[in-house]
Amino acid sequence: MLYDIVSDALVQLQCGAGNVVSSATTNRSGVFSIVLDTLQFILSSLLTNCNLVVNTPLSNCNSKLPSVGGLLSSLQFIGNTLLSLLNVANIVPSGFQFLDG
Repeated sequence: MLYDIVSDALVQLQCGAGNVVSSATTNRSGVFSIVLDTLQFILSSLLTNCNLVVNTPLSNCNSKLPSVGGLLSSLQFIGNTLLSLLNVANIVPSGFQFLDG
């Protein structure tokens, strides 16, 4: 089952052995944005060695969901956006799944 993220959830980008490299908090619509320096992160490495993790108790979002556990998603490249002289890689979650606590 895939899950949507709700407002005020902390989303962490974790790479390697669970190292948090960046984080963001979702807005009222559950949307978030994480910006990374391309000199520090190679796209292929992000797609194969990193995941998005939401540890906010799911019961905070929906009382029918468990209070222990979180959400996990791999990453998916969906294209580039040219902003002036910058070429921005657009990466999205491939789908959040429940992760037992």
